[in-house]
Formats: sequence, structure tokens, C-alpha cells
Amino acid sequence: RQALRGAGWKLPDQRDELLGRYRQTRAPSGKTMLASRLMPGIRFTTSDVGVSSAKMSALIYGMQEPIHIGGMLAVEHRGQKGITDFSAIMSQLFSQYEDSVAKLTKLTSIVLNYPVNAMAGVAKKLSLPKKARDSAVEMFEAAYGDSQATAHDVFIALQEVIFNMRVAGASQSDILTQQENLSRALSYKWSDFDRAKKVS
Repeated sequence: RQALRGAGWKLPDQRDELLGRYRQTRAPSGKTMLASRLMPGIRFTTSDVGVSSAKMSALIYGMQEPIHIGGMLAVEHRGQKGITDFSAIMSQLFSQYEDSVAKLTKLTSIVLNYPVNAMAGVAKKLSLPKKARDSAVEMFEAAYGDSQATAHDVFIALQEVIFNMRVAGASQSDILTQQENLSRALSYKWSDFDRAKKVS
């Protein structure tokens, strides 16, 4: 299996352009302080030496772990050829970044009647590491109980899986893989997971 390595950068100059609307949606829900910490960013990820390609992905910094919101774009990096490629890919990435933030913002309007079950169902669908996901679901259940929550609340809570993996000593490669995996939930039909039946 190829090992992944990555490095990330924050983009403070693009903060208002890329996250302005999303941050505004957090203010009415009492998340103003959290919203003020959010910062867009990008990550370059590459695999083992000998594999001459890299991926660029969109991140949001400001929480316990950076949130990967999709936009994984591949680019060759053999010799000097990659310079022009990276410039073109960066433009594509910003376009996808805006699309991904729009999906994240949409989650704030999706109300779930059974958010704990929805979280467990989404985590299982994504095949997240069982011990890490069960711990994250238990923490969410302790906080929300039987109350309603939004799909956004659940998506953010799912990021606890990454923290749990890190604490348990998971490799950086596995963490990067699962961060990318988690971003798939942005495109899920969340009503399919909002069920009264508990997920085993």
C-alpha cells in the first residue's frame, strides 16, 4: 500500500471570498466565535517516492482537526513540468472549493430528527474505523441526546473520528485517507440516514 504524505497552507487573503457566506450562516446559530476562527486552506498530498503525481485538496482550518471538504485534484510533478499544471489546478481547486463550501452551507438547513442514528449510519456507510467512529457517536449522543440537530452538526461531529484516530496512533497516511473519505458525506442524501432504528 502506498503511504501518503501531505503539507497544508492557510489562505487568509481568500478568507472572505471563500468562506464569507458560510461564516455568516454560523452567526445566527450562536457559532460566531467558531466562525471567526475559520480559515480556508489547501493541502498538497503525494504518495511514495517513485510515484510522480500529487493531489491538491480544499481544507477549512480553525477546528480541532482541519476539515477536508473535497476538491481532490491530481497533478503530475515530474521535473519542471508541474509548475504550469499546479497553476491551472489551483484555479480549478478554488472553483471546486466554492462548490464544496456551498454543500457544507446547505447542511445547516437540513434538520435531522434522529441525528445520532444518522451519524452512525453515515459513519458506517463511509466505512470509518469502527472504534474511532463509535467513540465519536457516543460523544455526540452525550451532547445531543434525543434532540434534533442539523446535518451540519453531524458532519462536524464526524470530524472527531479523525481526532480519535490521531490519539490512537494512526499513521498520517491513514488519517489523510479518512479525511478525504469523510468529505464524501457532503454529497449524501441525509434524509436516507434519518431513521428511528438504531444503527448496529
